[in-house]
Amino acid sequence: MAMKLRFALFLLAFLLGAHTSSAEEVKRLENETLENFARRVGPPQSTLIHSVIETEAWGHKKTVLAFYYTESKTSDQTERKTVGFIFLPHDATTYQKILIGTFEPEGGDPQIEAVFFANADKDRAKELIVICSWPQRHYDFSGTLYGTFIFDDLRAGTSPAELSFLEGISRRVSGACECEWRNGKKKTSRYKTAESVRAGLRRLGL
Repeated sequence: MAMKLRFALFLLAFLLGAHTSSAEEVKRLENETLENFARRVGPPQSTLIHSVIETEAWGHKKTVLAFYYTESKTSDQTERKTVGFIFLPHDATTYQKILIGTFEPEGGDPQIEAVFFANADKDRAKELIVICSWPQRHYDFSGTLYGTFIFDDLRAGTSPAELSFLEGISRRVSGACECEWRNGKKKTSRYKTAESVRAGLRRLGL
């Protein structure tokens, strides 16, 4: 129960972190590779943790998605977060840098399992979907916790500082702890792949 509460609080913190200001503008250098561009314009002292994605989703050619590990150190530990950005093309070399979200630790460091697009609401545009996982190593149980995060599509002509997180539908197709307990109890996660989340959305009529 405590783990479920922590995960719920994490989702709430994720939602409350949203911004409404305008996106930052960044430039891609001449002949710069996609990976080098993503590294250069990412957070300071960060590391790419997922293959950089270039997509034509939402009607924009060469939209770029990138995910990074960032570290913050305290006196006794180092905390690693995952941060995602979408770079929306304005012209041939200029992009609007829009925050997808910040994925916090939850028993372990957040890892990106899948990034894809699927319809998750009643409009025709597809939403951006990110599946995260966190390794769990505790006294009473161990395994992997899964979470699904769904972000609304960008309307034409808009470039907010951060994507809109769709908390309600995210919860309905979000995984659980695929874990084993010391007493022999085992549990599997229903939603941990793009295929399983797409199937869940179809069952919901989306």
